[in-house]
Amino acid sequence: MACRKLSLRNVAKVIATGTICVSSSPPAPLRAGGHDDDDDDDGSSMNWHIIAHRLHPPPRQVLVTSNALCEGRIATTSADESDRFELALARHRSQLLTYRRKWEYSAGGTATTSTKTPSRSWPDDVPPDDDLSFLLEDVKYCDRSPRCEYDEGGYCDRLRFRVASALLVQLGEDSQRTGLRMLRSLAEKNHPDAMVYYGICLNDGRAGMEPNPEGAVSWFERSSEIFGHPQGQYELGVAYYTGEGATENEAEAVRLFKLAAKQHHAAACYMLGDCLLDGVGTELDRATALEWLVRAAELGHRGARSRVMAVLEKREGEDYGNFTDASRQTLAGRNSTHANEAGGMVRRGTTMLSQTEIARRRTIASNSRRE
Repeated sequence: MACRKLSLRNVAKVIATGTICVSSSPPAPLRAGGHDDDDDDDGSSMNWHIIAHRLHPPPRQVLVTSNALCEGRIATTSADESDRFELALARHRSQLLTYRRKWEYSAGGTATTSTKTPSRSWPDDVPPDDDLSFLLEDVKYCDRSPRCEYDEGGYCDRLRFRVASALLVQLGEDSQRTGLRMLRSLAEKNHPDAMVYYGICLNDGRAGMEPNPEGAVSWFERSSEIFGHPQGQYELGVAYYTGEGATENEAEAVRLFKLAAKQHHAAACYMLGDCLLDGVGTELDRATALEWLVRAAELGHRGARSRVMAVLEKREGEDYGNFTDASRQTLAGRNSTHANEAGGMVRRGTTMLSQTEIARRRTIASNSRRE
């Protein structure tokens, strides 16, 4: 069985902590629908479970079987960030052919899957135009029916949300305004999806409105605090990440992305991976970043699939300019980092981002929405 030698420096870390990873259990697979079996995972050490194992007396070198390596069970205390990233790279590079086949990845293509996905992933249940006239009649019935008065959050409100979502994507401004009124009415009744979507409309300036990012953030906050809505958490995270509608706060953005990612929100997994990969608002952790990006890819996020392939196919010695790889997203330079209390490198939080960085972040956040 193939083995990997840990450096003496890392052996010292293992001895000091008394831990080494020797697990041979595979990572928990995603269930149908994108849910995994570990709902308590906080994402900070995804797939890096530690099994305590005393080393006495300490050998000059430690051999870890390829089973443990390929299953990603190396303890975070037993190797530094670079070592863990190299192990993660090796593990995922061994799956390149599988990823290409599953994701139907083409390096020069505009899409990475034959599965048709919308340009904006949420809301994901917008009815087609052909159904709209029938659904509008159903809404009229709901408006007339006394039973629907006591149906808050039930069939009629779900129907109204779908109809409002359809009206908002029509070409005519009258239809858009009607959809917006319906959406606002639902949001004011604390309909979770409507609260988030109304915030998105405010942020984007839909239906002839002037963009109102601050107003949007208030709705994202309400949906997050009251319902723990994953889309609301993600949208609020984007606001803190870009500083649009809220004071820029990288650490808060990462916290919100993680909350939504734990609920299997593909775009949040993507954003969390990007932040970890660049050390933005959190300790630099490229190994965990890659796990989140792969999870986003497995959830169907086409941008994550391209991102993962760019990381895995990076060629040593090739000039990528100011970027870490061919994706042209993650910056190579980290001049604004500082050591946190644990000694990890964290990007400095600042409210004064350069215009180039703001534009880059908006592009990344915009791309994250397109699954």
